[in-house]
Amino acid sequence: MNTPTTIQTPAARAARTRRIYTFRPVILLLLVALLTTACVGSGHRSSSTNSQVRKSADNALVHAQLARGYLQQKQYAVAKAELEEALRIDSNHSDSNYVMALLMMELEQYETAEKHFYRAVRADQENAAAAHDFGMFLCQFGKERESVKYFEIAAGNPLFENAELSHMRAGECLAQINDPAAEQYLKRALAANPNLRPALFRMAKLKHDERSYFLARAYIERYFAITNPQPAALLLA
Repeated sequence: MNTPTTIQTPAARAARTRRIYTFRPVILLLLVALLTTACVGSGHRSSSTNSQVRKSADNALVHAQLARGYLQQKQYAVAKAELEEALRIDSNHSDSNYVMALLMMELEQYETAEKHFYRAVRADQENAAAAHDFGMFLCQFGKERESVKYFEIAAGNPLFENAELSHMRAGECLAQINDPAAEQYLKRALAANPNLRPALFRMAKLKHDERSYFLARAYIERYFAITNPQPAALLLA
């Protein structure tokens, strides 16, 4: 038996159409409200998370600063306890890892020091002091070429006030292994500070070793002009 087909009058069709189009805006308003609520909720969660991260970093920094003070007073056990607490709060906190590296050097635990230096710079490449001291550390332990990378990180930070020292240390370090690149770093240091005495002395020695005696004399005279001559310098004169 066939189901009879209901024939709608024009008036009925118009009424149904009005109901459909009246219903759609209600759905859209509900969707907009839900999305807005979700975004606001997400924003609150994001803001809360950022606030917690900042609070953790601030707490870690307080412990790191206390540890630095204890380290300067040679109270190593207390300094270590403060740093362990700082790193418990945030294991990737740059300053905390940096000060821990300095402490480990004082305690002659050099492998641990290297690990914390690396973490300090990896966590924040704008920590120029950590990068510079890591370069010094690597140079001291026979990793001269690797050290240059960290001296460059330090010198490349426009907020680092001692960039010329990083260039100079890179030059001195490379000079220890007779790397020709040493000269360019020493010249960069002298371009930033023409009266940087260790760089002048090192350049005089480099030129003397190259038998470029005229240039060696020029550098050593600049050195004598701003300092009292040392026996080693007198030999180059």
